[in-house]
Amino acid sequence: MNMFELIKLLIQSKVDFVLVGGLAVALQGYQRVTMDVDVVLAMDEANLQNFIATAKSAGLSPTIPVPIDSLAQPELMEQWFREKGMLAFSLRTNTTRALVLDVLVKPVVSFAELRRDATMIMVGALEIPVASVAHLIEMKTGTGRGKDMIDVEELRKIQSQK
Repeated sequence: MNMFELIKLLIQSKVDFVLVGGLAVALQGYQRVTMDVDVVLAMDEANLQNFIATAKSAGLSPTIPVPIDSLAQPELMEQWFREKGMLAFSLRTNTTRALVLDVLVKPVVSFAELRRDATMIMVGALEIPVASVAHLIEMKTGTGRGKDMIDVEELRKIQSQK
C-alpha cells in the first residue's frame, strides 16, 4: 500500500480528516519528499471508531506498544501529550517498506478550522482535503525543525503568488 492508496481508503471509508504535514505541503505546490502521511481527524467517537476500523483493515498498528483503540480515549491522548509531549499517534504497516500514518493529537490549528479552510485537491480520481497554505504555515512555524522552516519559506512564496 502506498500513501495515496491509504488516503483513498480513508476517503472511501468516509473518515473525516484533513491532510497536513509534508504531503500537504507538496500538494499545495512545494515539491518535497516525505515518507509519511500526516492527518488531523475529527475527534468525535463515531469518526474515531471509523478511523480505527479502517486503519486495522489497512494493516496499520501503533508504533508504540499500545492498542490502536487508545486513540479513541481523549483523556489518555491528553495525558500522553501533557506527560510525554506526544504530538502524534503514529501507525505503520508491517511491511519491509513501512508506510507511516501520523494522527496529530493536539494540532496548533483545530480540526474545525482546518476542515473549514481546507483546499480540495484532485490527485487522479481522489479529491483530498488538504490544509490551507495559511494553516500549514501556522502549523509549521515555531517547531524548531529545519525542514519545517524551509517549508514555511516555500509556502510563503506560494501564498504571495495567490
